[in-house]
Amino acid sequence: MIRLSTFENRKFDTIKNISQETFDEIQLDSEIIKVAYTQFVIFKNLQMNGNEYSEFLEKISDLHIGTVDIKKAHSQELLFQGNRVILNLLSSFKFFLDNGEAHLKRKYGKDSEESKEFRELTSNEFDNVFAYRFLIKLRNYSLHLGFPLQGLELKAEKNIETPVKTTGSLQLSIDLDLIKKEKSLLGKIVYDDIKNLEVDIDLKPLIVDLSTSILKIQKFIFTKQKEEIENAISNLETFAGKYKTKTNDIKVFNNLERNGNEVTFNAYHIPFEIITEFKRYIKNWC
Repeated sequence: MIRLSTFENRKFDTIKNISQETFDEIQLDSEIIKVAYTQFVIFKNLQMNGNEYSEFLEKISDLHIGTVDIKKAHSQELLFQGNRVILNLLSSFKFFLDNGEAHLKRKYGKDSEESKEFRELTSNEFDNVFAYRFLIKLRNYSLHLGFPLQGLELKAEKNIETPVKTTGSLQLSIDLDLIKKEKSLLGKIVYDDIKNLEVDIDLKPLIVDLSTSILKIQKFIFTKQKEEIENAISNLETFAGKYKTKTNDIKVFNNLERNGNEVTFNAYHIPFEIITEFKRYIKNWC
């Protein structure tokens, strides 16, 4: 006997008995959701590192010159924090790219149209977006030579009308002379991008541009699966019907066996928490 049940407050309540065929369909739709989520969670990890970077950016921006603690602003601890959040962001970006390509290859085949289009998209971003190709290479540079930032410089524009209200920000700049020495790590294309530059490279606008590329790539990956995901969501919500609430779980129990007072069974969890997350993403981004 296979039972569709609710689970809440450590209590199971049977909704109805279902057939093996229906259970197979539930599993199939649930696995579509779960497999898609193995990629989506990598994007979430990248988003979290992006949020941490944004929080650090707020910490070092709009500093009041009259009250800022210069010693603290130029401390090794603050420099370490900056390097850590930047390297985490760049590493999770590369992880996101590699995982996205592997996900599409596993799902559709390495020679599939989906995989081909992904390679074309990322190649196009590399060719046309300086931030994309530079930050990929900066991540490689950091893996070999350590954290990318050598120091934090306070930059401010004087408030002519009220000098005492002058504010400034710490800069996230890559030492141009230092990075130019590592042509082999940068590759010819990126080295040619920077070889004629005369000022250090400001990471702040580059990371903004990279965010645009990231969202474009994630939307591509998700859109390829969107119809399949939406169909699976619709099927599972139909199976659960009115019995799914905001606070309970829906599970399928099978292989029920009794041995005296002892009962054993398998419980299959329908991933409604992932469904909620996907529906929110579809509404806001797709």
